[in-house]
Amino acid sequence: MNDLINIKVIQKDFNGEKKRFVNARELHKWLGVGKFFANWIKDRIEKYGFVENLDYFITIANSGNGLSAQSKGKIVDAKTGKVLAKDYILSVDMAKELAMVENSEIGKQVRRYFIRVEGDFKKVMRIATMDPKIINQLTTQFFETREETKDYRKDFTDCIKNFVAVKNYGTYTDMLYSFLFLEKAKEYRKLLDLVKKDFTRNYMYEEILLTIGAFESGLSGEIEKEFKKLGRMLTQGEFVKKFNEFSSTKNWLVYQKRARSIMATYDEELRSIKHPKLIDYKKEFSQEDIQKLIG
Repeated sequence: MNDLINIKVIQKDFNGEKKRFVNARELHKWLGVGKFFANWIKDRIEKYGFVENLDYFITIANSGNGLSAQSKGKIVDAKTGKVLAKDYILSVDMAKELAMVENSEIGKQVRRYFIRVEGDFKKVMRIATMDPKIINQLTTQFFETREETKDYRKDFTDCIKNFVAVKNYGTYTDMLYSFLFLEKAKEYRKLLDLVKKDFTRNYMYEEILLTIGAFESGLSGEIEKEFKKLGRMLTQGEFVKKFNEFSSTKNWLVYQKRARSIMATYDEELRSIKHPKLIDYKKEFSQEDIQKLIG
């Protein structure tokens, strides 16, 4: 049962610190508490002496604007006159204690879940502190993926060698990097402070490697088709045209957005690296992100 529990844990800057939080409504649902949510959370806060803006904070549910709400009294929407629900956002430590005081089997399982969540997070952060460049290599399948995508890279370089007249490998790679995460290879290497011997792809996240590999393999197929159609090697301009056609499909625009989100979020949270060009793709760092990272 413990493996089935999946309560979203997010990391937020709170009072100048990075802390981990859960939504009390989701916790209440998993614990299967008989009381109505509002009565339950108020009772637990009062009974166990939890402190607002230390153990928890309150927001207006579904407001989407980050407004805070007072602890007492109703919040009424000035336009509609409707009473707005309050969301209680709990620290993981408070959530563990609430699960424990339920004194039920599911409460014990939820508490163990949070302990494991925090253990995973601390493991990742230890690596991030010691050598942030290799945080991407925590995933259990990273090296397997790295070997697999070497073949895709070879497909791409062979494609240029065999079907494109101008062999600007670096230029074509920069086109791909710029399409996916708005940075050329040298810019990315500089951000990660890589030295000459460091191979760039060893410091990319597994999902980024897979995306790059799939793109290179798919584009290689399109270039070979065009080569056969023309009966000659493609000029550099023709290669660029095929690249733009291939990358502009709806499918690849979805992967582009995902790749940028990963780069912006993981690097800023775990490597203390900011991508100025990707600021609009930053998102909350959640337990789901950690699980993807460590496998």
